[in-house]
Amino acid sequence: MRAPLALVLVPLLAGCPDRTIAGVPVEQGTVDVKDIPAVPRRDVDILFLIDDSLSMKEEQASLKANFGRFISVLESIEGGMPNVHIGVATPNMGTSATDGTKGPSIGTCVGSGEGGKLRRLPGVGAAFLSDRDDGAGGRVRNYTGTLTEAFAQIAEVGNNGCGIEQHFEAMKRVLDNNPENIGFLRRDAYLAVIIVADEDDCSLAKSTLFDGNANDPTYGDRTNFKCTREGIECDSPNTDLDQIGQRRDCHPNYNSTTLTSIDRYVDFLKGLKPDPRDVLVAGIVGDPGPFEVVKKGNVSVLKQSCMYNGPTDVQYAYPGIRMLDFLAQFPNRTTHTTICNEDLSAGMTQIAALLKGAFQDPCFERQLLDADPQTDGPQYACTVTETRYRPNMPNEELGVIPACDATKSRIPCWHVVEDNVHCSYTKTNPHLKLVVERGGQVPAPDIHVRAECVTAPSTSGPQI
Repeated sequence: MRAPLALVLVPLLAGCPDRTIAGVPVEQGTVDVKDIPAVPRRDVDILFLIDDSLSMKEEQASLKANFGRFISVLESIEGGMPNVHIGVATPNMGTSATDGTKGPSIGTCVGSGEGGKLRRLPGVGAAFLSDRDDGAGGRVRNYTGTLTEAFAQIAEVGNNGCGIEQHFEAMKRVLDNNPENIGFLRRDAYLAVIIVADEDDCSLAKSTLFDGNANDPTYGDRTNFKCTREGIECDSPNTDLDQIGQRRDCHPNYNSTTLTSIDRYVDFLKGLKPDPRDVLVAGIVGDPGPFEVVKKGNVSVLKQSCMYNGPTDVQYAYPGIRMLDFLAQFPNRTTHTTICNEDLSAGMTQIAALLKGAFQDPCFERQLLDADPQTDGPQYACTVTETRYRPNMPNEELGVIPACDATKSRIPCWHVVEDNVHCSYTKTNPHLKLVVERGGQVPAPDIHVRAECVTAPSTSGPQI
């Protein structure tokens, strides 16, 4: 069963024995849930899949300009910058399809395109950026200058790529034992895939999408619209997509014979890791709606779903229906934001926060409730439990961790403290994090800590 696109707020677990949140009325708020490893892992492989089609010049510039914000969030992880591999690829797969066929070369759509090869660092030749702890307080890097400067070089993908963007298939080619990318993917590292694109995925099962008269002036529009007609269905109204008008309740066509099933790529990614929860996915993509088909001359085309005033011109993006469905198949390990924003800083920070959350990130992202304002000092209502992390199974609950008293007489115990450095990326005031005191004891590597803390009532409506 497919995961829904909507996110659901976690209700309070009232009535559970020995749980400090049990006595707080539900109307006070919801809960902020943290699930963090007791022993932090430090490795993450990050793949940026950057659209290199004609309309992406300004979005690429904003991505590079805001990469420093992305890195600053990772640097705020306790223990500092994790051990990162960072690679960049494009969705340019030319006219190739997963059935092994290739269509005729059309403009910038040629053969297998870039074939899932990571962009190499100019002058160095490395297929990806590597920045890791040397174990002695320093870093081992395969680039010169700053990480932001090095990323800007490999992220310079241009805007002359194929206009039929095969985001998912390119991602698979990058990660599926590609000899050009040896060493990028580490078995025990987290894997993060970040798609930056202004058009939806059109990963081809058959190259027949390119059939037609390439000399026809309308060939490009007709071919592009085939991605929509063959890959998307809308329930309201449930009419042929060639007919003009707005539609609602649009979703991927799960029975398409021209486009490759999204499940192929979800299953592939999750199968790369012993535990599929080690895979994170994110997107800076087009808004899903409005979804409208209009006429361009006598040809049906998909209308843009969002736009913004860029530095040089009005920029557009198109509904990312397949991409958003793909992202939704990774619950609690995904986030997305619109590409229709001149400044991508908020989006890059949001994605970095997702990655940070996979590490030992004890920072609370919502304002916590002071459950007893009459008592000196904030009185936070939390339930903190120790669990055993089990791949492909629910975690095993081992027991409740008590709140620390003044002398920390019971170990382990928990308390909440302010940390305006490591938690600066959160939108709370004050910036708070969970601390578990263990008296020097080191837990087993499969032990996690789950905290559920009551949040203050929202003043701006429900949070989703």
